[in-house]
Amino acid sequence: MLSLLLFAAAVAAQCTLPTTPLASTITEPFGIQVQNPAFPEIHNRYLYLWDAGGGDKHLYLNPAGVPATTLTLDAGVLELGPLFAVINGEYTAWDNTTKLFTTQRGDPRAIFEPTHACNPDTTAPQIELAFTGRQTSPPGGHICVRLASGNRHEFRYSPPQNPAHDPSRPCIPVVLALTRDVPPPQPAPTTITTITTTTTTTTAGPPVVPSATAAPAPFRDVTALGWRFVGCAPEEGPAGDGLGRTLGGALHADDGLTNEVCVAFCRGRGFRFAGSEYRRECWCGNTLAETRVPGTTAASLAGCRLPCAGDGAQICGGRGWMSLYEACVEGGSCVNAEFES
Repeated sequence: MLSLLLFAAAVAAQCTLPTTPLASTITEPFGIQVQNPAFPEIHNRYLYLWDAGGGDKHLYLNPAGVPATTLTLDAGVLELGPLFAVINGEYTAWDNTTKLFTTQRGDPRAIFEPTHACNPDTTAPQIELAFTGRQTSPPGGHICVRLASGNRHEFRYSPPQNPAHDPSRPCIPVVLALTRDVPPPQPAPTTITTITTTTTTTTAGPPVVPSATAAPAPFRDVTALGWRFVGCAPEEGPAGDGLGRTLGGALHADDGLTNEVCVAFCRGRGFRFAGSEYRRECWCGNTLAETRVPGTTAASLAGCRLPCAGDGAQICGGRGWMSLYEACVEGGSCVNAEFES
């Protein structure tokens, strides 16, 4: 981080900057180019969008995803239509960073301030989005990019004076420069998958018609593991109670998530409740607010309909809804909730 700041200061000395302050709202759509000349592998690449399911868009460097050319800024909050840039997912303890992504949920926003700066390659003036902090957290910190699955670089938040660092997989601090240039053409299409599939090809005979796939059951029976299904619990948006996360004790995000994986994760940390959500998120907690208690009718399960990232035959919550499981009392009965039609 220090080397990036020193380089920026050296470049600024070679560039005459406008003196007019910039507004914290930018309504004309723009894209973002990432800069850090000390790391050529990420320097001058573009912020792209990856459809994460449930309406969320995750942020990666190109070529992963599709170009993000319609971003705006509203009072320092980066927006993409109805989505906001937030910091509240996939925390990793080994480098003490948290994922930056876009969603309609009420997670803490990432706050930016437009500033005049100099392009490190051309020394021409440019506008940068200086990161000022994460809502509900102390001000400061920085945005960085880190290598993720499929040889992709994802955007993350590193808090102020972060002591954690892994030189084998660094989260590289970056400058976010506004651009209205058209991103470079995509290379030949590639496929990045997290679930292995098998395809059989025939060279003769009639065409093979895929058989219909049955819809997943509304929940996974994990009573053999000592957990029972409670129902489809709402998050803050559907509940409308302003209480934040339904379960806020711990988070495990996994491209191989199943409900068995989720309950094992929460059980291993001593939690009473486990909830799968948005296909790949597992949340844990010990208490459940009255406004988050699931309904008891079949219709109350409608919000939980997204297949698990690790097993398409299971349901792992939905957008703003959680497939909720509870640890059974040791020695007692372990029975899933029943739902009236």
